[in-house]
Amino acid sequence: MKKAIIAIAVLLIAAGGSIAAFMSVKSKSDKETKQEESRLSDYVLFDFDANSINKVDISCADGDYTFEYAEEEWSLTEYSDSYFDTNQTAVQGIITFMSYLQAKDSYGKLTDEAKVKYGLENPYVVTLSGDSKPYTLYLGKQSPTGEYYYGYTNEKENVYALPSSIISNIFVDRLTLKDKDFIPYITSEIVGLELVRDGEKIYNLELDTDTNVWSLPDRYDKLSVDQTKVGSMLALITRLTAEVMLPEDENDIKTYGFDKPIAEFTVTAIDGTKKTLLFSKYGQNAATYTYVYNQEAKQVETFYSGDLDFIEKEPVDFLMKKVECANLHATSEFEIISENLNASFTLNANEDWAKYKDNDIDLSNASVLNYFENFFNHVAYFAFEEIDVESKPELENPLFTVKFTKTNDVQTQVDFVESDNSELCYIFINGEYTGTLTSTEFINGTDSAAAAFELFCKQAGIKE
Repeated sequence: MKKAIIAIAVLLIAAGGSIAAFMSVKSKSDKETKQEESRLSDYVLFDFDANSINKVDISCADGDYTFEYAEEEWSLTEYSDSYFDTNQTAVQGIITFMSYLQAKDSYGKLTDEAKVKYGLENPYVVTLSGDSKPYTLYLGKQSPTGEYYYGYTNEKENVYALPSSIISNIFVDRLTLKDKDFIPYITSEIVGLELVRDGEKIYNLELDTDTNVWSLPDRYDKLSVDQTKVGSMLALITRLTAEVMLPEDENDIKTYGFDKPIAEFTVTAIDGTKKTLLFSKYGQNAATYTYVYNQEAKQVETFYSGDLDFIEKEPVDFLMKKVECANLHATSEFEIISENLNASFTLNANEDWAKYKDNDIDLSNASVLNYFENFFNHVAYFAFEEIDVESKPELENPLFTVKFTKTNDVQTQVDFVESDNSELCYIFINGEYTGTLTSTEFINGTDSAAAAFELFCKQAGIKE
């Protein structure tokens, strides 16, 4: 029994020693952990909500910049030299990467000697302001390996090693801060597009903001613009970004051929602001890249030439290839007057009936309706073969006349007058020349209005 008691006592003594040793090690470990946590905590230079920031101030070798956030975008509000459109991604990136910034190492207290050693005498300075206190970061030179930047903050007394992978998004140059977009507008903000090529105005597209319809008002106001084609061009120009932005030097624009540009493109926004861009085929890579000069920003940029085909377009490229004179379901009467065909109709296509002379036409009959629509479209829609806005033809001796009365009693008269080319005729609407010519085939050809009328009469059982 004594042996057992002694054994237990020995074990307790041993255990006591082990416990003491364990507690000693644990205490040391806890102390080291706390020291490491304290060290790491000291390395966290910033930790704040990026959404709280509404102002960014940058002071660097090439100027002082102030960006402010308003109406859901960043704008350059102050700059020592000139104004430019802001790269939203770049400014937001500065805030995001600063919102949680952790150093990799510390090099001790910030002293005058340290400033010289780490390139911090004239630092790159970024200050973020918002709902709370400002956060200021001072950046110097890179480490010999390029792995780190040296820097300090307005809240820490030490010089720190900051990862280049992070700082490269904060330590940005002027060209990075400038917007690389072709234009600073979104599609819905644009109301005007004008192209001048070789000194001559080629087209001037304007948006009627009441009807949301684009037109060519200068010379082609009688013609309809294909809204889809304009929309496609707007989608293109609003997503274009520069491949390269060259250093600014206004006196150097002649070098790039902008003293004699091949084209000048002006975009007008709904607020009245304009963006004017000059185009030049400068350099050895002119087949691939086109140089563009942003007049407002005084910035030379390069774009892929294949993305700039809109500077090669002509007005005809935006026009509907058909002249629409009437719509079947909005027409109550129409009359045709020509040498080969004279006919007058009253109708209500929505109620499935029409009347020609003493003939009642049942438009609920799908086959009859199909032939009637084909005939109607022959006299209501005309594909033009040529555009000639320079000619001044007289409305005399029309070959073919169609008179439409709409359901709202608005009347439209279309006249076709033979041109000097016997195969083409001028199109007049309500006594005004439209600037277009169509083929005379629709009057007396195999696919003429008269031929379509004959087919309709046969299908409807009408005898002439």
